[in-house]
Amino acid sequence: MKIELQEESSYSESLKREWEKILSASRYRNPFLTPTWNEIWLKHFGNTQNLQVIHFRAWEGTLLALGTFVNSCGEKGEKGLALMGSTDVWDYRDLIISSGNEEETFVALAGFFREGPWDYLEFNGVSEFSPTAHTLSLIMKSSGFQVIQEIEEIAVYLDLPPTWENFLEGLNSKDRHELRRKMRRMEKEINCELSKVEEPFAHWGEMEIFFDLHRKSRTDKAEFMTAQMESYFREIASRFQEKGWLNLSFLKIAGKEIATYFSFDFEETEYVYNSGYDPQFRRFSPGIILAAQCIRRAIEKRMVRFNFLRGREDYKYRLGGKEEKIYRIRVEKR
Repeated sequence: MKIELQEESSYSESLKREWEKILSASRYRNPFLTPTWNEIWLKHFGNTQNLQVIHFRAWEGTLLALGTFVNSCGEKGEKGLALMGSTDVWDYRDLIISSGNEEETFVALAGFFREGPWDYLEFNGVSEFSPTAHTLSLIMKSSGFQVIQEIEEIAVYLDLPPTWENFLEGLNSKDRHELRRKMRRMEKEINCELSKVEEPFAHWGEMEIFFDLHRKSRTDKAEFMTAQMESYFREIASRFQEKGWLNLSFLKIAGKEIATYFSFDFEETEYVYNSGYDPQFRRFSPGIILAAQCIRRAIEKRMVRFNFLRGREDYKYRLGGKEEKIYRIRVEKR
């Protein structure tokens, strides 16, 4: 295996085709590792970044793995390479490695790091389900480097059963009773419905509703949704809808949107990227009702997992959520 380090300002069409090919052959896949996601983030937040793309190729030239890094500087002036991205909007980061090439890739990376001018490598956002979380540290330690691996954050997910009734049966008795009570109350007191935007955005009216509900939810969400962030979300919505990955869903009461999910369908998993609700309707518990309705829809679509992504909000656990560790891994020369 040979390694090429290329400084990039954008991704070529040929690289994106190779990237998609190895991602489709990888043991670990999600929308945050696609060239589409990387391209959108780079456009909106990475214009000051010095992007370094590491290509891992077979000797005849076939791309087997790649990593998108940026130059990093430690507190004492150490030079490093860190996976591109940011923890505020990028849930999972990783190397993209075709299946069966993980160990060879990490061995090659260890040799490349040893000969290079860097003092450290940093990998944020690595899921416990990724081969990187299990193999990278072992190989780097055996290569003589110091490795610090620590939990950066917790994500919460559900493995979906075949039916909605199976899902309800999997909840503890208290949570099952409370969910049924909340759903019956809403259905009894007022007509509600779950809707999903299916057509291409014509006038972006649906996104305006999403932004309004997002900002109403909490003060910190309103502060988060700056003009720059709004532009970023619009592009994700447009590009992901073209790919067939976007779920923009609303819970409605008497035709009025009161809660929303901005989520992605990707390879039999729904990823809940962001949400919002109108606090005026708090008494109806619109957040947990919308979550339950989306879970039910995912089950009916034969999805296998529902991923709430980062954050330990209580309602995720009341819906049967399980914890997934997200790691930060730092490799240092001794």
